[in-house]
Amino acid sequence: MNERNKHDLLNMRRAQLTAAAYKVVAQKGYNDFTIKDIAEEAGLSTGLVHYYFKNKEDLLFKLLKEMNANLRDSLKKALGELTEPRDKLVAFCEEAFALVDREKAYFYVLIDFWAQINHDARIRQANVKLFQSYRAEIAAIIQEGVAKGVFTVEDVNLTSVIIIALIQGTIIQYAIDSEGFNYSETKEKIKEQILSRIVNGK
Repeated sequence: MNERNKHDLLNMRRAQLTAAAYKVVAQKGYNDFTIKDIAEEAGLSTGLVHYYFKNKEDLLFKLLKEMNANLRDSLKKALGELTEPRDKLVAFCEEAFALVDREKAYFYVLIDFWAQINHDARIRQANVKLFQSYRAEIAAIIQEGVAKGVFTVEDVNLTSVIIIALIQGTIIQYAIDSEGFNYSETKEKIKEQILSRIVNGK
């Protein structure tokens, strides 16, 4: 097997195992799964899991990085064809809110990971980078809108933080208490509030 094939196999196995880990962690939680659970879900041996990942913590860290990379790729695709700042802001909100339907297990996994941030510096840093990338994406959209005269914003960074808080706070509430409110109606009203604040400066 040549080096290229080895590299492709390595990536394929890692993707297979992180997909299995995603499913298992969503079902059992961060602390209650084993390497054997991952191996069985992936249809591979525990020895092979250990070959690709040093330990349980290493696998989980790679899983979090993979989840975050997939989110960034989805967002990039959603914004890729758009040119107007308002359309980009709407697309960002819609993509973020749609994640709860498309990848509902993601938030159960993410909440489990958040519980580890005071115990694992790598997981803390991965979460820091995720929030930084979200805020940077929104800030770039807002700054473009301000430059074009379609947005009225005094503090771009603060506005980015508020938008993330509104979106993620709503999603987390829904993930925990799905019967507490009408998610579809709520997300539309929040998008309206965001656009009203940004577009009209209210």
